[in-house]
Amino acid sequence: MKRILLIPVGGTICTALTGHGTRAVYESAGLQLKSDFLSSESPFAAQIEIDTAENLMILSENMTPECWDRMLSVYREKTAQQSYDGVILAHGTDTLAYSASLLAMLLADTDIPIFLVSSCLPLSSPKANGTDNFRCAAECIGYGIEPNVYVPYRNVSDGVMYLHLGSRLRQCAGYSDDFFSVGAVAFASSDKDGYARALACVKERFPSEKRRPAFDGKRVSSLSARVLKLTPYVGMDYDAYDVSRFDAVLHGAYHSGTACAESEIDCRSLRHFADRCARAGVDVYLSPSKAEGEVYESVRLLSKQEACGRPIRFLYGFTDEAAYAKLVLAYSLCETDGERERFLKEECNFERIV
Repeated sequence: MKRILLIPVGGTICTALTGHGTRAVYESAGLQLKSDFLSSESPFAAQIEIDTAENLMILSENMTPECWDRMLSVYREKTAQQSYDGVILAHGTDTLAYSASLLAMLLADTDIPIFLVSSCLPLSSPKANGTDNFRCAAECIGYGIEPNVYVPYRNVSDGVMYLHLGSRLRQCAGYSDDFFSVGAVAFASSDKDGYARALACVKERFPSEKRRPAFDGKRVSSLSARVLKLTPYVGMDYDAYDVSRFDAVLHGAYHSGTACAESEIDCRSLRHFADRCARAGVDVYLSPSKAEGEVYESVRLLSKQEACGRPIRFLYGFTDEAAYAKLVLAYSLCETDGERERFLKEECNFERIV
């Protein structure tokens, strides 16, 4: 008999329609997920015991670093009290990639598999994929998948079940119900042989011996909410942002790894903004972008930018979600610039995709 801890975080997989026709999280969602699995035709339906934690009642669009703290607190409390063969967190799709990235790096040294499971629609809908995603997670635990943080998700467009590594998951695009990641494993079939092939592929692509503890046992008491994430667009006005409220800025890049370096109006230039951040003691990171190689002249100008001893720093090779999660962890747990720089350069759970 294997034991699984189910933590209902919230999101669509934990919602039902209200009297106004909207979707809201309801208390007994975890019990429904448990009941649906135990009454299914899964070969593990009679071989898995599921303990259900209290529903955190968080619609995933309302996720914050403070909510992450609550989620982690429940995970740590429950796994400290009992021994489990795996953990499943029922989580919404809107911020799924952010939570998966954070957990994959923070819990890189996990000795049990951890799954984040979502649904494209409430479970009451016949078109929902949440029950299939939950069953996949439970059966992966039953078949003995390598410890790590995963997201199983059956895409709506092709009906294929994919197993994503948490640190590599990308946000679901607008007008879509599909998730993608670099190195995702597709299940050719849902029988024992299909699982054996998929789990062997996971073990080959993401060997457990290459994972490393991110902070050598140091535990975060609260996650930083002082990382500002910005997405560039034409005409961006940097003077709209009060940088004094933050420790770091994660500035996105256009697809060529560029951002506005020169403008007739100072407030529209990242160089001007970086100077203002430096004077306020705020670090600026450009991602995904690199300062070496055949870069554009704008990137060369940004790479030479330095004020008050604080140059613009470049992050390359991560998804946007993993870059943000890694900065949140860096500014939550690292006490010096040197510690942060080492952590950002070192890979702890295959988060570097390039």
